[in-house]
Amino acid sequence: MRYLLVLWISTIIVASANAQWVRTSLPAGEWIWCFVVNGTDLFAGTEDGVYLTTNSGACWTAVNMGVQAATVIALAVSPDGAGGTNLFAGTNGAGVFLSTNKGTSWTPVNSGLTDFSVGSLVVSNTNVFAGNGGGVLL
Repeated sequence: MRYLLVLWISTIIVASANAQWVRTSLPAGEWIWCFVVNGTDLFAGTEDGVYLTTNSGACWTAVNMGVQAATVIALAVSPDGAGGTNLFAGTNGAGVFLSTNKGTSWTPVNSGLTDFSVGSLVVSNTNVFAGNGGGVLL
């Protein structure tokens, strides 16, 4: 009996380890640098800007209007205090951009940045932190 229990548990573990990845409709060959989730919206930062899917990756839409740099390497989401959402995109050379409308349009928010390659973004409470060659910025 013990042998059967061990065999059954081993089978479950091996089956879980062999889970299959399935390609979504984001263009093949596109480098995906980062993801961020906001509710049912999933944003991907790529070498060609930001893409959005609202249906678990079945369909992706480019949402790049105003992002001046092609490569988006960091994304973060924060509440805007009025029931909406701020979406931040860190780029490889053009700084940080802000969208308040799910990526439909973007505005640069680079005041105080000395290195415009922003490799990481994180939100803590109402603060947005950016990491780059100059260190951590608030």
